[in-house]
Amino acid sequence: MAQKIMGTGFQATGIKALGITAALAALAACSAPDPFEVAALPKGEPLNIRDILAAHPNKRACVQYEAATNSCSSMITSTVQGNMMISHERAAVKVPGGTQVQHVEVVTRSTLIGMKACVRSSDVAVTGRDQMSEVLLGATRDLVAQFGGSVCGTYFRAGNGYIVSNVGANGQAYPPGDQRFQFITGEAKLRAK
Repeated sequence: MAQKIMGTGFQATGIKALGITAALAALAACSAPDPFEVAALPKGEPLNIRDILAAHPNKRACVQYEAATNSCSSMITSTVQGNMMISHERAAVKVPGGTQVQHVEVVTRSTLIGMKACVRSSDVAVTGRDQMSEVLLGATRDLVAQFGGSVCGTYFRAGNGYIVSNVGANGQAYPPGDQRFQFITGEAKLRAK
């Protein structure tokens, strides 16, 4: 069920990271052997995202931290308002066909249901009005639609950090699979994807 994203040269076959990591995997699907291959990481006990955020006030979540480069694949700030979690995920994305890197930001409005945070296609937005942001938004919404129209994340303890495991409404693990993250207070760079 591949579809061409107009004017970009990307193929989307089918996005936390919901936002950026999975959308970039979908955009790169034309070169990937299995764009929906997902990682499964060993997890500790399930946790409520409200409790996780309360334990780390005013901190950013760093997705896939690399100590050697002091970098994250993306950084997320989240706030909870009632039964809604609003997350801003920032990443550095390599512009296709060149050496330039562009910063993008995806905003998701997740509905908190029990221990899960659930997102529909319409709950995803971008802050930029540039072509890369628009392509990322389209790929994200298409991917959520292909996984049944919504994706729910469950959070787990994992050593000094956490893991989010996303599953589509169709019951399938949402790419790229389990994502490791930790909270940081200092500076860290964004690793270009």
